[in-house]
Amino acid sequence: MSAGPGAPHPERAVLAAACTALKLFPLPGVVLLPGAPAPFHLFEPRYRALGAALVDGDGVVAVPTLVDPDEALAERARLHPVAGVGRVVASQRNDDGTIDLVIRCEARVRLLEEVTGATPWREFRAELVEDVLPAGGAEVLSTEVEALEQLCLELANLLPPESGAGALAEAATHQPTPGALADLVAAAALGEPAARYRILETADVGRRLELVLEEVAGVVLLLSRGRTPRA
Repeated sequence: MSAGPGAPHPERAVLAAACTALKLFPLPGVVLLPGAPAPFHLFEPRYRALGAALVDGDGVVAVPTLVDPDEALAERARLHPVAGVGRVVASQRNDDGTIDLVIRCEARVRLLEEVTGATPWREFRAELVEDVLPAGGAEVLSTEVEALEQLCLELANLLPPESGAGALAEAATHQPTPGALADLVAAAALGEPAARYRILETADVGRRLELVLEEVAGVVLLLSRGRTPRA
């Protein structure tokens, strides 16, 4: 794949500017969390057009989750209001007209109102959702941060090396903020869309850490009992 437009870590100002008419790639059962890249294969005509516009433009796109997966083919399917937004960091145009993209999620956005226009894809006016720290700042969350880092180490001990749990445990100790830590671990360890969306929609970092701790502790408990967690 070729390098995508712009840098892999765009400035929030670029994302904010795109929020005046934010391009959407709505999907059922997909929840992007900040800090994590994800591959996509675009084959529908409207999304081929979207992919081309992203590759040729600023590459900023949001991936909202459908409220009802049965509405996947509807032109105006209902969307959950908070979505992951990011940039295309790699792309490939295929001979059959399809486009493969890797999108790195960089932030949360709240979808405010749909922008009607001539594009075959949907666009919304949106706003960036900022992390909300407790009154005492990130230091107040040090106990939760240490607990989550410890759970990542326990996951690494319970899972085989090829699972990537060891790399997650290492990466967890180098996250710049508690919010980034919660997002990283949730993106890597949680597969169930509803659980991932609860993390995504939670701007309060303390509460987000609590939710991720609960979910990962449940995974560790199941693994320690020799059971497979639900994907």
